[in-house]
Amino acid sequence: MNTDRIRKFGWRWALALAILAATTVPPAFAQTAGIVTTDVLIERLGNVAALDLNIQFGVNNASVTPRAKDQMRELGNALVSKELSAGAFEIIGHTDASGLAATNKALSQKRAEAVRQYLIRNFGVEPARLQATGRGEERLADKRRPTHAINRRMEIRRLEAKSASP
Repeated sequence: MNTDRIRKFGWRWALALAILAATTVPPAFAQTAGIVTTDVLIERLGNVAALDLNIQFGVNNASVTPRAKDQMRELGNALVSKELSAGAFEIIGHTDASGLAATNKALSQKRAEAVRQYLIRNFGVEPARLQATGRGEERLADKRRPTHAINRRMEIRRLEAKSASP
């Protein structure tokens, strides 16, 4: 910690920085930078409500990158595992902030649907278990760099189980 700043701004500034540095991602949401393995996905999707995945896309298209396919394979394996095979999930597409908001929303929907179809086609995930939603640029992963590739991503959210009607 910079002692000159502590002297200049006082202990409150130092305390605020320490608190900020210690703040962690709330358990309802987690973000990942690299490829998350099947085992980690199973554990995290059992413990958090939503998880950002490194399933990125090219600029202004719904084509997945080769690295994104690696992550989708891990996700597919997790979704058909005995631990998650009964769950329903929402696949949420996000875009960066370049272009028109309406165009971005439509593009993010196409991206979410592309991931959904990949999981259905390649892993036999029941279509009724997966819901595709496009959010466009509503929730940027990096607000300081609104047009950065990190914003063109997928989020997966575990849906609450619907109770049976009597």
